[in-house]
Parts: sequence; structure tokens; C-alpha cells
Amino acid sequence: MGIGANNIEWLWAVVALGGVLYLWEHWRSRKAAAAASAAPTSTPLGMNMASDRELMLDTFRRELANYLVRLDPDRFLRIYRKAQAAEAAIGTADKAVREAELTIITNKYPMYTDFDFVGTREHVLYADSLSNYAIEDIEEHYLNLVKFQALQRALNPDWQFRSSATSDKDLEHLQEYARKIKDTKFKQRIDAAIAEFHAFNIDYRVSRLSPPGETPFVYETDVLAVCYVPHIMESRIGFHFKDTDEYALYSVFYADGRDEPYRSFYRSDANFEAENYIEHLLIDEKI
Repeated sequence: MGIGANNIEWLWAVVALGGVLYLWEHWRSRKAAAAASAAPTSTPLGMNMASDRELMLDTFRRELANYLVRLDPDRFLRIYRKAQAAEAAIGTADKAVREAELTIITNKYPMYTDFDFVGTREHVLYADSLSNYAIEDIEEHYLNLVKFQALQRALNPDWQFRSSATSDKDLEHLQEYARKIKDTKFKQRIDAAIAEFHAFNIDYRVSRLSPPGETPFVYETDVLAVCYVPHIMESRIGFHFKDTDEYALYSVFYADGRDEPYRSFYRSDANFEAENYIEHLLIDEKI
């Protein structure tokens, strides 16, 4: 039986369609391969350099962060949250936005050495060097360091295994550490108040009667008021810092035949009843 004309035409149509599809897929494969070969790829040398540059950026940020968090822990906490938000925004931005932001930063900092904001001799204290700058300028530089690292991670394949500049884990640690810095500052202020009170060499008796409900302060200046706080086991002194309206308790307890007593420091309230333990850093230098 012969093949009809209609069947022949149908067969040729199928063959033609198959040829078109084959050529289309071949063209797409070649185009994808060309695009892939044109795109930047990571190299062992480039990845090693990225690791070194990441360490450099981390160090520059650490120099600024140490100065800022010591100056004002709460303010640095806000800056860190702002930096984390900026990093997250870069992570979700499209390529055009990322490249535009990278151009702005690299125009401002053409070389990695330009990121060295402190830029002083190794023996010069950071506080001395950075005191010449406005805190807003230091914060802006810190943010730019974070943004630059985020942009490198987003655009440069050599940075694909490098860490982010901020993290939730570091934020959690910063929140706790900022509280300890504030407690340390407060504890050092209590130490100074104790020394001032002892230098006054006051008799350990309340020297005046106070009206009902009023705390019997035995030492008072424009910024400090001191009183004894009764306790069944401990010798306690209460402090009111008038300029910040903060209250503190200082407790001394002798036990176990010790030459030195147990000493405790607390944040308190106006009635000297609250006992919020001050968890300070174990450093002697003033911060």
C-alpha cells in the first residue's frame, strides 16, 4: 500500500518541526555557555585575597566599634541594628542597585587603605586619634565598611564563602555586652561615690532626724546624696545620683573569718529596696 499525499505532507511537517526545535535548543545551549564563560568566576588566588581583605575590613570595623561602644553603648547598639538592616537590604536588592551602591563606595574609597579611618601610628591610643572626629562621621564610616563587605559578597564570586559583617548572634552578644559596659560605668561611679563619702569622714550615726517618709541622708552635695540602709546581716549604704536620678546600693558582709569582706553592688530605687545586681566587666581602667 502506498503512502498518501496527505501522510507525506504530515511527515515532512513533523521532520521540519523537529529540525526547528533541535536548532532552537542548540542555539540556547550555545548562548548559555557563552554567558557562563563571560560571567566572572572564582579563583583560588582570588578567594585567598578575599579572605585577607575580609580580615582587614573586620579589623577596621573593630577599631571603630571598640571606640563607639565604649563611648555610648546604647547608641552603638542602634548603629549596629542600622548596619544589619543595610546589609539585609543589599542581600535582597537587584544587581543594578548593588552595582550602583558599589560604585558610590569605591569612588569614595578607591583603595583598601582608604578604609583605615584611624590611620595613626600603632602606639597612638584610638581615643586620642578618633577624638578629632565627629561621632556621626565615625558611624558613617562604620556603616560603609559593612555595606562594602555585603556588596562584595553579593557581586564578587571570590567572596562567596566569606562571612557577613553582622549577624543575629553578634547582635545578641552586643546587647548583653552593652549592658555590662553600662553596669561597669555605673559601678565605677559608685566606687568614686564611696571614696568621696569616706573622705568626708562622717560619723557612722545619723546626724539628724528626718521628717516622716524622708530618707535620712547623712551626706549630700549638688549631685550626690548618701544614706545608711538598715539590713539584718549586712552593712549597706544607699546612693542617689541626682544628675541622672539613679539609685545604688553598696553592701558589705563579713563572714568565714575573712580579712576582706564580701562586697556587692546593686542598682536600686528611691526607697533602696530593689536589688538589681550590677554585672560589671572585670577591668580596672576607667571607661
